[in-house]
Order: sequence, then C-alpha cells, then structure tokens
Amino acid sequence: MAFNVSGWGTVPAGQTLAFGYIFGNGDDHGAQFAMGKPEGALQDGSSNGALVSFNAQIDLDVASQAISYNIQIQNLTGSDTSFMLCGGGFV
Repeated sequence: MAFNVSGWGTVPAGQTLAFGYIFGNGDDHGAQFAMGKPEGALQDGSSNGALVSFNAQIDLDVASQAISYNIQIQNLTGSDTSFMLCGGGFV
C-alpha cells in the first residue's frame, strides 16, 4: 500500500519537526517507509525545497494495542517548506 497525502504540514526554515500518523484506529500495517516531499516548491518558482526525513519509528500503545508511525523531517532551506507525506509498506 502506498500513500501520498497532500498538505500534511510545514517545516519552518532550518528546523526539524517530528510528525506521526496512524492507519484507521491504529491498525498494524507492518514496516512502513515515509518521507516529507516538498510540495509546490517549484510550481510557483519562488523557492526550491529540500527536506531530509529520518528517525522512523513504530510505537505501540499497550493498553489499546494501537500502532503509530513517526518520523522527523528537517528543512535544509532558508524558507518555510510545506510538504506532502509520501510512503508505503515494505513487501
């Protein structure tokens, strides 16, 4: 299963933020890969986008058995960069 979710968030210039996501009610979809893809950076010609995604992790809430997926995204540019969350599972 692949996913591309437009408008997921914005990382301020030069900063790193953590983002999380779940499937359904915390359904376990196994190992997942996700990254922030700069969105609209080249479409309007105003700036380029450069994001680095790292520290992927899977968390389990023992009480509810819900799984959450988390990554950190670093903005390497001098301007705020909006992104779409892109990824999918390993087969």
